[in-house]
Amino acid sequence: MVTKASKQTARGFRTLWIRFDADSSDKHQLFFKEHSVRNQEPEYPRNKTLFVLNVPPYATTDCLKHAFDNLCGQVRSVTFSSARGFKTAYIVFKKESSLDKAMELSKDSVVTLNSDKSVCLTGLEKWCKEYNDTLHNERLMKQDIEEYIASYDEQVNNRIAREKAEGQDDEGWVTVTSGKKRGQFAPSRKESTIGKVQQKEEQRKKKKELLNFYTFQIRETKKQNLAELRKKFELDKKRLQELKQKRTFKPF
Repeated sequence: MVTKASKQTARGFRTLWIRFDADSSDKHQLFFKEHSVRNQEPEYPRNKTLFVLNVPPYATTDCLKHAFDNLCGQVRSVTFSSARGFKTAYIVFKKESSLDKAMELSKDSVVTLNSDKSVCLTGLEKWCKEYNDTLHNERLMKQDIEEYIASYDEQVNNRIAREKAEGQDDEGWVTVTSGKKRGQFAPSRKESTIGKVQQKEEQRKKKKELLNFYTFQIRETKKQNLAELRKKFELDKKRLQELKQKRTFKPF
């Protein structure tokens, strides 16, 4: 019995050929081995994953999946780790026996991507398909939106009905809570409150202004303050004299 290890080439890789279709004279050589690492990823399970190198740019996941389905058995997924140029692929089989068949493939085996059963698009057709796949069906999108809105409205109506039922007792009395409303149901502010808010806003703006920036402005401001202080002093002095004249009790 020949083991897997004895069949493998240098560095553990085996080889087989890949071509675009049956009429292609140009072939590429694939290098593959069992994907087995110390920290095995859950999406690439041990004993079911094939690690493939030198995958040509025209190969797609669907074509590669169909080709290995025919050669080895059911393929669960095909993933490319690089998108440009020659690619690296991880082929995950559904059964471990399919991986064993892949490891027993002859080096003269040929993988044909484009056939009557599997179409491998290239060039303009491939780009058109990739573009069309990014588009969404407007009718289906509208249907999904309408279903979501209807479901949301139903949830809101059920919640309102449940709250009303919880707030009403057996005798028909409604329990009034002290919860404060916010948002569009919040009560409007009073004029006095609005005035205070506006006054604070004006004071805040005044503090931000750059006052007395120039020297002559500082000098003029000092003169104006001094004049106001003198005026206030004269008014206080006059008021004091009036109070003395009105005083009825005169001890001297």
